[in-house]
Amino acid sequence: MSQSLTPVLRAQLLEEIQQQRAAIYQYLQQGQQAEYSDLLLKLESHPLSHWPELLNQWLTPELEVKTRRLEAIQAALSQMDMGLYGLCCDCDSRIERDLLQQDPARQRCAHCEQRYKENKLVHHS
Repeated sequence: MSQSLTPVLRAQLLEEIQQQRAAIYQYLQQGQQAEYSDLLLKLESHPLSHWPELLNQWLTPELEVKTRRLEAIQAALSQMDMGLYGLCCDCDSRIERDLLQQDPARQRCAHCEQRYKENKLVHHS
């Protein structure tokens, strides 16, 4: 990954992770379930990196989307820290620059993403 683009994408990911945090928090505050207040307290006392694990047992469809996105952003930031950002998680080739600009948390190159989607369709049919 081009070093000049990485800081820009990192900034986008850091901004989005805060947006996801706020969206999850807001979703839980507006929820009707009394248990959400206990979950909110747990989330407040844990770092953001632990949130997906804490949220897993509470996943509504909307919360699952937010949680999975949070995980993808965290993975991308970790990859940046390790110097592995921009490498496909399936084939280790470089993810296309334009795809990373569209979604800085992307984990697969175009070819592997297509294969992944096809496999998901086959297994869910």
